[in-house]
Amino acid sequence: MILIDLMSGWLLRRLPRLLVVFFFANAVFSFAVAGSLASGTAPKQDESATVGLFDPLDNVGAIQPVPETQPTLSVARAGKRIIGVGLRGLIMMSNDEGESWTQIDSPVGSDLVQVRFRDEKHGWIVGHDSVFLATEDGGQTWSVLLDGRSLLTLLKNYYAGVADLDEFESESMLREFELAMNTSSDADVMATPFLDAYINEQGEGYVVGAFGMILRTTDNGGHWVPWIERTDNDRRMHLYSVSMSGSEAFISGEQGLVMRLDESSQRFVKTPTPYTGTFFGVSVSADTVLVYGLRGSLFASKDLGESWSKVETAQESAIVQSLPIGKNKALLISQRGGVLQINTKTLELKKVADDYRGAVFSAAVLNASDKLLLAQFSGVRTTELKP
Repeated sequence: MILIDLMSGWLLRRLPRLLVVFFFANAVFSFAVAGSLASGTAPKQDESATVGLFDPLDNVGAIQPVPETQPTLSVARAGKRIIGVGLRGLIMMSNDEGESWTQIDSPVGSDLVQVRFRDEKHGWIVGHDSVFLATEDGGQTWSVLLDGRSLLTLLKNYYAGVADLDEFESESMLREFELAMNTSSDADVMATPFLDAYINEQGEGYVVGAFGMILRTTDNGGHWVPWIERTDNDRRMHLYSVSMSGSEAFISGEQGLVMRLDESSQRFVKTPTPYTGTFFGVSVSADTVLVYGLRGSLFASKDLGESWSKVETAQESAIVQSLPIGKNKALLISQRGGVLQINTKTLELKKVADDYRGAVFSAAVLNASDKLLLAQFSGVRTTELKP
């Protein structure tokens, strides 16, 4: 998530969406030319590349002969299957605990940053260009339920006619969108990156992203309602994570931001924390709420966010994910690959894997109790856990 933080900050505020893609593609092509000249051969440039800029929403994911070696930003288990996602629309699948991988057709070429599954069949992927993909067959096929074009239309239509807001509030929201579009090279695309999503078994859930973006669904993502003004986030901090358990829902973000859903007011209300750094994740269980982020920061609440206790992790790198592994147990994954096991009831910690060279973005539990699959910029790899 550190990578996503950098990509969704200063650059996305100031550089046109497609221009960033163009510069990246041009750099890759230049690297390929240099390598080919060194070997005595020159690559043939695709004539279509000179016609116009690459639009990731109009193109499918790039074909990767060895997908497991490509930059992977998130992995998740779907029953006996593991799904991984990454840059340029990468979606891949493993049916043998990460031993081999097959690329899955992606309907978009956008960078995909998070994959989650509610059960072995139903899952979703979110990413740049406001992409929200969904599957109902365990990740074999994916459909676009939301993207930057449909999101922009949704936002404009909703805030132009919503009855719950007065005229001033509606106009303020519309001006925000107009300002955001002034920095985009596509007048019809809201390029805000989605960073996380969760939908429960009743079909209710949320998608969250950069610059305070949040939408709610009650039908598994078929329809969305903007909830930007229903959060205590007037400064539009990035929202990195959403977690739900029963009727409880929490969101974490920048500068110590943690919000809890207030059912009575239908609003996410800020729950003050003793930390001012970024929280990359929040995890809600039956007895504990955990929030975690930069420099190994970990805080726990036993009273649904009314108060927080700091848990000393002795980690210098960011904690990027929490993985439940059984009753009152979870694994905490650090950006350097170190893994801690926490008892969510007693808050006792045990180190089960040392740090590893290279940044880690995500992890998935393997069937073998002593192994974990890690997602990195160099692809996926397996690490062993201590007993």
